[in-house]
Amino acid sequence: MPACVDYNSAMQDLTGVGYCTSDQHKEATRARKERDRVDTLAILEYLNERNPFTNDVSLRNIETGVEAEPVVNVDKAESIGNKTLELMKGQTILNYSFKKSNQSITLAAKPKSKSDSDFLNTDIDPQLMFQRLTTAANGLFENTSEVFQYELSSVPSSMFDCNRLPREACKSNLADAIWACGSDCIHEIDGEGFQYVLDGGSLLQRLPWTHGNSFGDITQMYVDHVIRKYKDPVIVFDSYPELPSIKDITHLRRTKGIISPNINFTSSMPCKTKKELFMSNSHNKQALINMLCDKLKDNDIRCKNATDDADLLIALTAVDYALSSEVVVIGEDTDILVLLIHHVNQQCKRVIFKSDKMAINKKMKIWNIQQTKEFLGEDVCNLLPFLHSLTGCDSTSRLFGIGKGLALKKLNQEYLKMQGKVFMNNNSIKADIIKAGEEALTCLYGGLPLEGLNILRWRKFTSRVITGNTSVQVKSLPPTSDSGQFHSLRVYHQCQNGCQKKLTWILQTMVGKSNVENFVQF
Repeated sequence: MPACVDYNSAMQDLTGVGYCTSDQHKEATRARKERDRVDTLAILEYLNERNPFTNDVSLRNIETGVEAEPVVNVDKAESIGNKTLELMKGQTILNYSFKKSNQSITLAAKPKSKSDSDFLNTDIDPQLMFQRLTTAANGLFENTSEVFQYELSSVPSSMFDCNRLPREACKSNLADAIWACGSDCIHEIDGEGFQYVLDGGSLLQRLPWTHGNSFGDITQMYVDHVIRKYKDPVIVFDSYPELPSIKDITHLRRTKGIISPNINFTSSMPCKTKKELFMSNSHNKQALINMLCDKLKDNDIRCKNATDDADLLIALTAVDYALSSEVVVIGEDTDILVLLIHHVNQQCKRVIFKSDKMAINKKMKIWNIQQTKEFLGEDVCNLLPFLHSLTGCDSTSRLFGIGKGLALKKLNQEYLKMQGKVFMNNNSIKADIIKAGEEALTCLYGGLPLEGLNILRWRKFTSRVITGNTSVQVKSLPPTSDSGQFHSLRVYHQCQNGCQKKLTWILQTMVGKSNVENFVQF
């Protein structure tokens, strides 16, 4: 270097450009030390809340808490790379191609939608299969009615859509039908001193989230909303145990098959996913409910947690408080309305059911439960869970072409009432349930007592062939006796749940211990 000094000096003189050295050991200045200290504390605080050094061996993003799907293998990138190198040995670069199946899968890879699964897709058109099978069966049976004991399609079309999912229930139609029966008896809320009972599930859906807010801010938003609108309320939340549920298909339909991965989050962690996607995962939803309940209790707001679905606990909580004070239940679900009408008695103080939403261009429906029971009649109120389950709810299929309003009118028939009482009796045996279910379905489809679904199915088909000017749609026919049997068992299960009965032993008795999970998924 000293030998270059003369050359360096000469070049500076020639160009007229000089230079000076920068401060030596700039990192040792007081300002830089303070800045480094603040940055270090920020990193330590960040890692303290998102500690990667735990016994949890799951692969996850420590910023967002998102857990990797089981197929993610980017943590094994070295072994995957070595495997790729082994495959390349002995091949020329022009002949070798990198296959996607040999690449590592990252956390950012889009998960496969559950709606893409084989069990939700079919290339078989139920209507086309029905037409071909009825044509092929012509002449093979001495009694053509015998062929209608079979589905003659890929799914029980009166209860299932072409994607093999149960038909979605139109639950609100029952509320509309009840309202139409006696809307003149319903009045606005008057007076003060009500005990408020809130549906926690409805509350979670009620408020929009601001993208980027921390989960602590989100839960505080709910707390502020409750404190602002209700005085000393009780909030009842669902629980989401990691076990098969009779409502799993309903949950899958609501998410449209797109389910968020598990997210391990803290109160200070920002929410980086959309609310709908986050709530589609039952693990995430349960963790948020737990965090929200803790914050509500810190603000002296009472919370209750059901063991699974909260509808029954909401109704029973309202009944308990109605013994000493007037109660207002805040919710949206028709299931809650049905259970309130079933469980509330006339000796209780007034019970009101209303929505938290603001009505637009129409009058808000506010239900006085005692007055609703009065104009419906005691028999109908006792059998309302049966009617609701039979015509479709979250755990049972909707019957194509059978509206809840029509079914409500038919419930005044003594024969249908007699079948409904079998479903509301917790001591009913399997044979009686199946028989009563077939008779009830036959009644709804306009059949004769003791006619049976299979004969009614054939009679409806022949009548429409003779009088109709279009092809008979298989979904418009009554279900077969076998399909009606499974539907009846699910209806009975739902009715007894609504009556606060524990049904594990009933499921095992009716369908066999080894078939309980299949029954849940049916």
